[in-house]
Amino acid sequence: MKPLPALLKDTISTLIRALFKKPATVLYPKVSVEVPEGFRGQHTIDLKKCVGCGLCARDCPTGAIIMVREPGARGLGVPVINLSKCIFCYQCAESCPKGAIRPTKRFDMASDDPHHLVLDFRPMAYRPGRGRAPSGEQEQG
Repeated sequence: MKPLPALLKDTISTLIRALFKKPATVLYPKVSVEVPEGFRGQHTIDLKKCVGCGLCARDCPTGAIIMVREPGARGLGVPVINLSKCIFCYQCAESCPKGAIRPTKRFDMASDDPHHLVLDFRPMAYRPGRGRAPSGEQEQG
């Protein structure tokens, strides 16, 4: 009937080992974090590749993507992604026939305003005849 001394001995040995190990965490954000290859961070959409088919919105398991009609946009419109609903499964990227949706390595998306979690790509959409080219330069007429 000596479980307490055995428990105390195990506790002390664990404490001593932990004192000489390097920490399991980093001092983020003071120390930058290496993001591993294949990490699924914030979405990016290449609007030059997007044909507006809507497969990304159809296949999203949480309904985080909606297609919004934009004058001059192809197909059903431009995808708008609500990151507060997204589970980062990237089914949208798998479903995209043109490979327009890709993950980035950005993971620091915390916000106290839910509107900051909506990725609206409409301001970047190319709209022919409106004097706005994709690179921000004036359209050649």
